[in-house]
Amino acid sequence: MNQRHFLLRGTFILTLTGLLTRAAGFFYKIFLSRTIGASEIGLFQLTLPVCAFCTALASGGIQTAVSRFTAESYAEKDSRAALRILLCALLLSGSLSICCGMFLFFGAGQIAERFLLEPACGPLLKMTAVSLPFSVVHGCIAGFFIGRKNISISAGAQFTEQLLRIVSVLFFYAVFQKNGRQMNASVMALGQIAGELSSALFCFCHLICGKNSPFRETLSKPEGRGKTGRILPGRADFSRTVSVSAPLALNRMLLCVLQGIEAALLPQMLRRTGLGAQDALAVYGTLTGMALPLILFPTAVTAALGTLLLPAVSEARALRQGKKITGTIDASFRGSLLLGFFFLGAFLLFGGGIGELLFHSASAGVYTRKLALICPFLYINTTLVNILHALEATTLVTVWNTASFGIRLAAVLLWVPDAGIDGYIAGTLLGQAFITACTLFTLQRRSGFRTDPADALILPALICIAAGAGPVIWRELSGASGVSWGFLAPGAVLYTLVFLVLTFALLSPRETHRAAPAFHTRRSGTA
Repeated sequence: MNQRHFLLRGTFILTLTGLLTRAAGFFYKIFLSRTIGASEIGLFQLTLPVCAFCTALASGGIQTAVSRFTAESYAEKDSRAALRILLCALLLSGSLSICCGMFLFFGAGQIAERFLLEPACGPLLKMTAVSLPFSVVHGCIAGFFIGRKNISISAGAQFTEQLLRIVSVLFFYAVFQKNGRQMNASVMALGQIAGELSSALFCFCHLICGKNSPFRETLSKPEGRGKTGRILPGRADFSRTVSVSAPLALNRMLLCVLQGIEAALLPQMLRRTGLGAQDALAVYGTLTGMALPLILFPTAVTAALGTLLLPAVSEARALRQGKKITGTIDASFRGSLLLGFFFLGAFLLFGGGIGELLFHSASAGVYTRKLALICPFLYINTTLVNILHALEATTLVTVWNTASFGIRLAAVLLWVPDAGIDGYIAGTLLGQAFITACTLFTLQRRSGFRTDPADALILPALICIAAGAGPVIWRELSGASGVSWGFLAPGAVLYTLVFLVLTFALLSPRETHRAAPAFHTRRSGTA
């Protein structure tokens, strides 16, 4: 499978899976918002940074290391080295996850009271601690299959996790209703356990006894010349894995600490605007549990592409194919930016109505429109940061992410008490823009990547504005309401069609013209 076919096929599979799971997740969030309420969702959201910190400590960058080294090993025709890296990762992350899970389980009360400033989070932390070992097993094996270019297994595990999460929550809801108990955030924690357990079992079964099992394939083949035939990892394998995963783990743990501080401070700062404790939690839950998932929905595409770019760039780097790396960066940047402008316009036009109609919350619609401004920066960062990991710029990414969170925390402390949640949204926008600027600067230094601002920025922005004019004019002429499906559905179709027509009419000729000199060079060289 060539690189282009791998990226296209893999991105399609992971994007389709991501869209299906996120669509199911929307109905899941809608169901929860109507059964347990925004304050209970906000309560569960408070526990996520703590759980993410434990996951980062247990697995951290190990999944990324597995994906990268697996791709390099298969590029060099050394499948046994890939299996050694996987076993090494499972031993490291498995033992760490058990320790972290025990610490979280027995220290849940103290963490909830002293760090999250919300004692009601204690039981939720205890339940989510159980899911940690399953989560890291799923992550390591999924990273191995991605590096091996077997995308369907990773996609299947992702879909299985979401499906079992939702089914289990519905099951527990029926049990609660039958016993006359009130639904609360605990059903979300129980669903998380069920989802992680099912995905771990799915990955493990495919690794050991599935069709075309990597273990059976590798053990049935004789080792290549100059390559060791052992399967069990040695000191060099542990050292190699830790050298890549440790900086990533520190990066993610630091981010989790900052996220936890932010999650604890934001409701407290919102109270200074005059909100009560429950109202502040409701605002936090509406923003992070309703509006933000809408904004993150399109990252199913960029996350899928970013996941595949890591092994693709790692393989090209191992084979010293510099031009392929530069071309991959250019295509990824342009595609992510175009997607960002498309959804910037879509959420500005339709985000308010979608948020209100889906969640029965006017605030969710308002927050969605305001968060739309981060779309171009967020989608670019989701894609290009994975390329930087493949180019061994992990330390720089850590510095930028830390600085970005510093901007957000400064906004929480300085702006939120006066401007409310708008101050937090402004800080988030500045933080994402900062990461984008630093990412592009480093890619230029590391790979020679350059882009024309007119082609990459101005033209997509003009396409977005022109496409957005159509639904606005149609709404004014038809008199349709912006909070009804009668406007949203036809308006979204009109906006999408105009955007696609303008994109192919204006950008495709430019891309063909850009590719022409390279084509003629190859042709003349062949002649």
